[in-house]
Amino acid sequence: MDKNITLQQGLDQFHNKNMKYFSERPNSKEGEEFLRCHDVAHIIFECDTTLYGEGVVKVWTTFGTTLSFWEVTSGYNEANAFELFKLYSLRHILKNILRFILVIPKTIVRAKRMSKPWSFSEYNLYLDTPLTEIRKEFNIQVLR
Repeated sequence: MDKNITLQQGLDQFHNKNMKYFSERPNSKEGEEFLRCHDVAHIIFECDTTLYGEGVVKVWTTFGTTLSFWEVTSGYNEANAFELFKLYSLRHILKNILRFILVIPKTIVRAKRMSKPWSFSEYNLYLDTPLTEIRKEFNIQVLR
């Protein structure tokens, strides 16, 4: 993703690229809002929608945002987000799971080195801000 784009542009690109993951299944208002914030976290922390990327964004969300572990868990349950894992093939899971497990400590360390936690639900203030500026403000060092 181009780092000179704004958060809104990144979100638009993310939604266009990942339309297959956006279902029409009913969600509560809380679940829908959690998913919107979760999508923003994908952009902020530069995580894709592979099993690896989904795992990494959960670690970033738990350790690098204003949500507690229990709020993260509750949010994913409310949004039925764990249902998405049924879309991954066994080959995809095997290819990504070890890679994800190995990067967990590095992700936690980077999240803890942030200058301040990302406000999970207050992203609207940053929609017109370039991703480079957001990452600099929060000292977010995305994984490569």
